[in-house]
Amino acid sequence: MKFIDASEIFQDEADRWGLPAWTYNNDELTRLEIEQLFLRKWMFVGHVSDIPNSGDYRCFTMGNERAVVVRDQDGQVRAFHNLCRHRASRIVADNKGHCGKSFICPFHGWSYNLDGSIRNIPKESAFPDMDRDGLGLLTLDHEVWHGMIFIRFDGDGPAVAETFAEAEKEVGLYRIEDMQPLDKPYKYEFDIDWKAVLDIDNEGYHVPVGHPELFDLVGGSYTDQQLEGPLSRAFGSFRERKHRLERNRDYVAALPDESYLPASHQHLWIYWGMFPGFVLTLFPDQVEIYQIYPVGTQQSVMAGVTYALPDEREGMQKARSINRKINMDVGDEDIQLIKWAAEGMRSTAFDGVLLSDLELGVASFQKQLRELLPVVTLEQEPEAGTVGEINARLMSKRKIAAVK
Repeated sequence: MKFIDASEIFQDEADRWGLPAWTYNNDELTRLEIEQLFLRKWMFVGHVSDIPNSGDYRCFTMGNERAVVVRDQDGQVRAFHNLCRHRASRIVADNKGHCGKSFICPFHGWSYNLDGSIRNIPKESAFPDMDRDGLGLLTLDHEVWHGMIFIRFDGDGPAVAETFAEAEKEVGLYRIEDMQPLDKPYKYEFDIDWKAVLDIDNEGYHVPVGHPELFDLVGGSYTDQQLEGPLSRAFGSFRERKHRLERNRDYVAALPDESYLPASHQHLWIYWGMFPGFVLTLFPDQVEIYQIYPVGTQQSVMAGVTYALPDEREGMQKARSINRKINMDVGDEDIQLIKWAAEGMRSTAFDGVLLSDLELGVASFQKQLRELLPVVTLEQEPEAGTVGEINARLMSKRKIAAVK
């Protein structure tokens, strides 16, 4: 894997400075981010083990868009807009469940086969002649990569597998496609801009002070790495460390000697991130998948779930239990740090952020944001009602300059 260093990220003095304060507190910008970023990027919906049987489904909502992924009668994963073609009602009401052999709209009872084709229209004779073939559910781009299901509402660009090409060999070691849910999904809801959450999640500079137990586990080995483009990686090793905390000692001691992983990865905690907010964490005993995204102005979500290979060994069960407790505590610590930082960004005293070489993840994330939404480069907040217009104008100028 080819990682880029600080000199490649901080090519301009402006790259050293964080985003202006107004970008964390502007409702027009949030709507633009949902439209231009999250509806056009791959979003994680679940794992193939979450929909093991024909008719099993899971839903996902982003902005005004609703998606449903389902296992069809041939065992294939399919993805559709969760929208009836009659009066736009959702075709399934719950976030997950089983719909049998068809989707039946709860409004008027229009039904659809699991391949999306129209199945039945109640009292069809009351309608004028219709093209039934054109009334099926609207499909969505979707991709299954190592058992993880992704959907994309709009836009184009590289597949998930292509984006993660440099990580393919490492991710493949973990056999994620064969895993099962280990715990119930979790969901943290914040009254905070989504970028404030990512700013914390994208760097390990705060680990020694902000996460004392994690630092005791992996020490100074914790390293952030940035690849060219939307991928980042961080890792820490607990190999041959003398752990001060009993829980860390118990975790390392509990891990079975025999592992499906090569020796190189039996002692690593690895975090892979994909812009804008997807994270895949790889542990010797399990994996955790989560993503961070906006749901409204000053409203964001961190939603995730843990998966693992079947393994009833006592040591593995103990290690997994301890791992979850460590990570839950790390999560609680991050939540407090996120809230404190976000509070400060609302203060009149806040005058910007200076980034160090140890905050490459933050710098790279914000640099990508500036490239896709140039309006965030403005130091002063635009007048109300002009954010989208100004962003479009700046994008147009950038395209003209690129042609020249």
